[in-house]
Amino acid sequence: MLDFFIIILLLLLILLGALNLYLSKKNSSKHEYEEVLEKQENSLINLNNDIQSFKEPLSRLRNFLSGGTQAGSFGEWNLESIIKDIFSENQYEKNIEIIPNSGLRVEFAIRLQDDLLMPIDAKFPSGLYDTYLEATESMNVERVKKCKQQIERHIKNEAKSISEKYTQEGITTDHAIMYLPSESLFQLIMSLNIKEEIFRDFKILMLGPNSLAAYIISIHMGFRTLALNERTTEIIKEFGQLKKEFEKFSNSTDELRKKADSMIKTIDTHEIREKQMSRSIERMERLDEDND
Repeated sequence: MLDFFIIILLLLLILLGALNLYLSKKNSSKHEYEEVLEKQENSLINLNNDIQSFKEPLSRLRNFLSGGTQAGSFGEWNLESIIKDIFSENQYEKNIEIIPNSGLRVEFAIRLQDDLLMPIDAKFPSGLYDTYLEATESMNVERVKKCKQQIERHIKNEAKSISEKYTQEGITTDHAIMYLPSESLFQLIMSLNIKEEIFRDFKILMLGPNSLAAYIISIHMGFRTLALNERTTEIIKEFGQLKKEFEKFSNSTDELRKKADSMIKTIDTHEIREKQMSRSIERMERLDEDND
C-alpha cells in the first residue's frame, strides 16, 4: 500500500513536470527551458528524499499496528499497565524470583489465596512473526505454511520453558500464563489449534490483551469476594461477642433488680419494726405518766 502511494505521487509529479516543460518550451527561450527543467529535477530529488525519510517510520507504524516487531516492547509495558489498573501493589510481584536461588525471574506474578503465585510471562516471536507478515503480503502459500510451523514450534518451546522455570508446587499455581502482547498474533496462534495441547502438556494458558484483562478481572473479583467473606466472618464473630456481652449485662441487670427488690423489702421491714418500736415507746411513756 505504501509503495503504491509513492508510485502515484511520482507519476503525478512527472506529469506536472512534463506539462510545465511543454509550456515552457512553447513560450520561453532555451535558457528559461533549462531553468524550468532544473527546478523540476530538484523538486523530484526533494520529493524522493521526503518519501525516503517517511518510508521507514510509516513501515514501522504499519508493523506495529499489525503486531510486528515493535509491538514486543510495547506489549511488556501494556502487560504492566493492565495488571496495575486492576490489582493493588500488594497483590502482585514484578520481576520476582519464583524458585529461590535459581536466578530465574518471571516478569509478573499475581498473589492468590494461601499466598500462592500465578506467573505471567510475555512472549513475542518477533522475527518469526515479521517473516510471516512478509509471506502473507507476498501471497506465498508455501512460505506462509512454513512460517506457521516455525511459530508453532517456537510457542511450544516457550511454553515448556515457562513451565520448567516458573512453576513449582507449594510456591505457584499448577499453571502459568503466557501473554501474547499482539491481538493479531494471538489470533494467529489460536488458528493453529494448539491451545488445548499446550495447556494439557505444560499447564500453560495462552492469553492475548483482551482475554488477559478479562481473566485477571475475574481473579480480582475473587479477591473481593474472599475479602467480603472474611469481613462477614468478622462481623458474625463480633456480633457473637456483642450477644454474649448483652446477655451478661442482662443477667447483671436481673441480679441488680433482685438486689434492689431485696433492699426495698429490708427497708420496708426496718420501717415496720421502727414503727412498732415507736408505738411501744409511746405506750411506755403513757404508762409512766399514769403512774405519776
